[in-house]
Amino acid sequence: MDRKVKVGLLSIKERGIPPGEDRVLQDLTRMISEAGLEVAGAEVITSDQDEIQKKLIDFSDRLRLDLVFTAGGSGLGPKDRAPDATLAVIDREVRSIPEIMRVEIFQRKTKKAIISRAVAGIRKNTLIINLPGSPKGARENIEVILDMLVHLVEMMYHEG
Repeated sequence: MDRKVKVGLLSIKERGIPPGEDRVLQDLTRMISEAGLEVAGAEVITSDQDEIQKKLIDFSDRLRLDLVFTAGGSGLGPKDRAPDATLAVIDREVRSIPEIMRVEIFQRKTKKAIISRAVAGIRKNTLIINLPGSPKGARENIEVILDMLVHLVEMMYHEG
């Protein structure tokens, strides 16, 4: 790409934590920056589905970010609403991304990967990907696809 890929990060928690104190945001910001991408927005929000949807729309439509990662709220609990919010706002689902993350983590790290309901999809020109909420889980999952992120964005824009 001729420009840096712009990334948004949403850490989804049941209760608020200041963004500077959120370990998931710290870890993902470091990893994404080291990969040569630009973190253009990072926020901690509650696990309310409406709030997640509004923030995904804002990051996509107003900020026009290329990628948005949600971290948290993708498991089996009653408050785990990130996949539902993502499905409600995307135009097209990209099933291969969470599938490969689940398979890789399941085979190499932990059988707990089976708990994930994570989804990925495209809203306009923004690729949205759900990650687990723990720092370790988020890091391990993004590691699976980190070297493919620029290519995924290029393909989304049909530049690859």
